[in-house]
Amino acid sequence: MVLLDSKLQETEIRDKGSKPDSKCNGQARTRKCLMCGSRFPSEWAGERVCRKCKSSAAWRRG
Repeated sequence: MVLLDSKLQETEIRDKGSKPDSKCNGQARTRKCLMCGSRFPSEWAGERVCRKCKSSAAWRRG
């Protein structure tokens, strides 16, 4: 069953088109802010909130 489950997961992943994107390699690029939706220059792949939103009171409160 484990082999069958892993094959099923591979098929689901392939069908969803979640192949690694060559542009998405953790480097700096323009991303969409998860708070306000504006585009901003991101320094690394994990930076998803712009500086303006990070300086807001809502961000500091958590």
